[in-house]
Amino acid sequence: MLKRIIFVALAWFACTFGQAQLSIRDIFAAAPDSIFPLITENNRLDCIDFKENNMQARVKNLLDQYTEMTDLTKNYLRIQMTGRSIVQMRLLSSTDSIFCLISTYLGPTPDSRITFYRSDWTPIQIDAPQPQVEDFWNPVPDSLKQAARFTQMSLRDLTLISIDANQDEEARLTYTLQTNELAGEEKKIAEEYTHPLIYRWNGKDFSPEN
Repeated sequence: MLKRIIFVALAWFACTFGQAQLSIRDIFAAAPDSIFPLITENNRLDCIDFKENNMQARVKNLLDQYTEMTDLTKNYLRIQMTGRSIVQMRLLSSTDSIFCLISTYLGPTPDSRITFYRSDWTPIQIDAPQPQVEDFWNPVPDSLKQAARFTQMSLRDLTLISIDANQDEEARLTYTLQTNELAGEEKKIAEEYTHPLIYRWNGKDFSPEN
């Protein structure tokens, strides 16, 4: 128990005062319980310990289901919180203490929400990318333009977008328009003529890369 108290205290100190040496593991360890209501503080610390010792980072959550940390680097972590939900955390810059938290719900079509915090878990307002359905589309042949317009209209009725953060040094977000709600020819057209959108963190907000 004393070891765990020291671990959390050091994590809190690093997040609050040690900006030059920030890591996402320390921010995760010091998270308020309200951020991750399905897992306890001990669960979070166990996941870190297991992952850093090359073990399966899998724990029982408060729903008596399994939660597993699948990725952990200095800047990024990913947790399969339940069978239908994923959480990602991505440190945007180790010098300005800003990170994002991405919650993705998986059923039946992935859909993500993104929020931003400072390393002490103070929420901050950053304008996340808000692409429109048309932004995901490649040029289509003239023969398919009308069909593509109808497909876009269908997607606008229920726009579901998944967001993924990268693990590289420079922070990026990838937005993917989900097409699972479509069927038949509309689904085929959407899958063939849409592409993910990539946004790069520029120190203040995200700018499109493609």
